[in-house]
Amino acid sequence: MSYKPMSVTDKAVSLRNKPMSLKKQRLILLEIMLIVFTIIYFLPFYIVITMAMKTPSELLLSNFGLPKTLNFDNFVKAWEITKYSTVLFNTAFISLLSVAGIILVASMAAFTLAKQANKLNTFLYYFFLSGIMIPSYTVLVPLVKLLKSLYLMNSKLGLVIVYIGHGLPFAVFLLVGFIRSIPKEIMEAGTIDGCNVYQLYWRILLPMLQSVIITLFILDLIWIWNDFLLPLLVLQKKTDFTLTLSQYSMHGEFGTQWQIVFAGFLLAIAPLTVVYLALQKYVISGISAGALKG
Repeated sequence: MSYKPMSVTDKAVSLRNKPMSLKKQRLILLEIMLIVFTIIYFLPFYIVITMAMKTPSELLLSNFGLPKTLNFDNFVKAWEITKYSTVLFNTAFISLLSVAGIILVASMAAFTLAKQANKLNTFLYYFFLSGIMIPSYTVLVPLVKLLKSLYLMNSKLGLVIVYIGHGLPFAVFLLVGFIRSIPKEIMEAGTIDGCNVYQLYWRILLPMLQSVIITLFILDLIWIWNDFLLPLLVLQKKTDFTLTLSQYSMHGEFGTQWQIVFAGFLLAIAPLTVVYLALQKYVISGISAGALKG
């Protein structure tokens, strides 16, 4: 009996008739679901960008269609209405000063808590962790009363102090986990070379914390930059408004001019987006180093 090899056409027909494996079917279904979720996730960004580029007449005709021409006048009007340069400076000042305070205080506290094991430091460590479990909304009323008694209401400095206190628990938790993974021989070698505690902190520890500090910087900057509730409670002068408060006031006063409102949204998120894209590679590595080590 002679063997007849299969032709190319016969192989194609055979592969086409072969039933698809269950594993491959599941992978295809998963890919379809991910594509659908991606479209749903990016749909609001598409709406914001297209509506910010439209004229009022185009906005009335269609909310989802593409603009016929790119209308950048909306961004100029949004800049003038929100006093963008002023509110951007206020937001950057509050955010950067708060983040710097969180990183400085938390890193010094974590250095002591991680490298000096005793009952007091163990208690203080869990005391910091308890701050993560307390919902921030439950302390708003006593917080406002405290700021009033300290004459820090309607003060950017008072808001910075609140942010530092609110951001310390998570920062200490992340930094302690990372510092515990550092071999004690490194610190002992620095001590032998004549370093005191402050030199160990500034010259040895901080350079080793670069990735996790950048992670904290990004996460806290996003949180403080986008926060709306605390600035609404603390800041009352328009000259002290942040970007979120300016967007809120613009929406109330110019609510019918949606193309200007959405242009203001894009102006508000643009600086933070640039910073995040520049530093995003450090975020995952920093979280993994701080949370999984130790």
